[in-house]
Amino acid sequence: MGNVLGLGFGHDAAAAVVKDGKLSCAVAKERLDRKKKSSGISRELIDYVLDASDLRLDQIDLIITWGYTRDPKHDDSQYPILVLDDGSKPDFFMPPEYGEGTFLFPQHGVEKPAVFINHQLAHCAAAYYTSPFEQAACFSVDASGQPAITSLFAFGHAGHTGSLFCPGVMVGCTYGHFTEWLGLGSQVTKAGTLMGLAPYGTVKPAARELLGLFKESVFNRSILPAQGIMQYAHLPFDRLVWGQIADVPPYLAFDKTVSDTPRAMDIAASIQFVFEEVMVHWANVLWEHTKVYNDGNLCLSGGSFLNCDANSAILTRTPFRKVHLFPGCSDDGAAVGAAFWGAHVRLRDPRIPHSGAEIVYTGRSYPAPRLGEPLDIDVVARCIAEGGIVAWYQGRSEFGPRALGNRSILADPRRADMRHVINTRVKRREWFRPFAPAVLYERTRDWFDFEGESKYMLFKAQVKRPHEIPAVTHVDNSARVQTVIRADNPRYYDLIAAFERLTGVPVLLNTSLNVNEEPLCETPEDAIRFFERADPALVRILVLEDRMVRR
Repeated sequence: MGNVLGLGFGHDAAAAVVKDGKLSCAVAKERLDRKKKSSGISRELIDYVLDASDLRLDQIDLIITWGYTRDPKHDDSQYPILVLDDGSKPDFFMPPEYGEGTFLFPQHGVEKPAVFINHQLAHCAAAYYTSPFEQAACFSVDASGQPAITSLFAFGHAGHTGSLFCPGVMVGCTYGHFTEWLGLGSQVTKAGTLMGLAPYGTVKPAARELLGLFKESVFNRSILPAQGIMQYAHLPFDRLVWGQIADVPPYLAFDKTVSDTPRAMDIAASIQFVFEEVMVHWANVLWEHTKVYNDGNLCLSGGSFLNCDANSAILTRTPFRKVHLFPGCSDDGAAVGAAFWGAHVRLRDPRIPHSGAEIVYTGRSYPAPRLGEPLDIDVVARCIAEGGIVAWYQGRSEFGPRALGNRSILADPRRADMRHVINTRVKRREWFRPFAPAVLYERTRDWFDFEGESKYMLFKAQVKRPHEIPAVTHVDNSARVQTVIRADNPRYYDLIAAFERLTGVPVLLNTSLNVNEEPLCETPEDAIRFFERADPALVRILVLEDRMVRR
């Protein structure tokens, strides 16, 4: 059994350690430097995962990464230096399939062999090795921008993951471009905002007429750049379809001031429709290629699968019976997948099952200041039932972009005005952004049209009693559900249960403990800073581990 360090250098930079076959620690760099979607590898990031795993760098047997980017202007003491087999030191390196070299760590005085794997295969590995499946098909899509590295069909079997082929699915790039051209912001940080806007609109006829073109593999498209450069083959296509759906010349983008108008809503609804249909289409293609050995299981990965609507469409509209996702679908999750691949494929360590808590709560623990008074779950539940908002901080931080009960803002889902209050006065973000219901797992079917578990807030469900929980019910009567079991998070579960005893509703409004454009809180100091800046009339309690501070 070995120790493997997984690294991701681009945006959503991250580090992860798989120790003796088990995910020991993983964290995105943005949680440490407080810069959203931060890139590059720092000593702080590496030391974080090593310290939490009780390891030194010289005890790491193998380093695996899906690519390498280093700012040549930055001091070498801050970054590992890559030396390829030919002796060169590139500032950018991303092999299409496989590569090897050596990492020099000047700040640690250590050098280690470095193995590079396909970016999308790293995504697939994160999903497969955290799944309960022995056999599964794997499908990864993001917005990497180059046809050869932006999607992948793969498989997991008996602890091994391998590639099948790249299907040329570029709809993730299209979704990102529409996000930017609608004026919502950068596709790297704002694609989820488009998903929240889409239910307010109506799908335009042009989107339905163009659907066949969207479903084509990029390798079969006849619309190419003037010079025929395949690397940018999606750009002329995306501009062409943007013009036809938005009714504007292809080069013309919207201003932010009109990004939430009815016109923008219809465009958002149109690209969301296209996105779901394309993903379902290619998932069905993958089924046909793998049906003799996938055992009815599918692992989804890559940033495009943070789209809950598409995930649910695949679950309900394809022959796959079970679908699993790793909560860190974006590029931070690829660092985790790289570490798993190194442990199980390269070192051949046996695969070890992971609980839900072990998959998602991967950050380190911090000693919390002894502020306030001992935590009383009933007092917190009563505060929420009376209209108060709670900043909830406990345990190891979640991995991925969504708060799952350790770094959360919690509120009463029964109050129709609560969504507006939190969006505009607490989070300071767009008015139309939805919030997730955290529901006791055993009560899920009483409140939502959903079977099974949705631990990581990655599936959508219709709300059965929308008038009773309007703050977590979106305009189309849907919700991005988080099902909670006590074994994964006892204190969080007990709070929801206490709220149910007071109100009869086994649901809390859950959103991430941060404000707009900031990463989730990582340390107790981050949580205290949030509480101090928040309106005291709204955010009334800060929970820090087993203590609570009341206004």
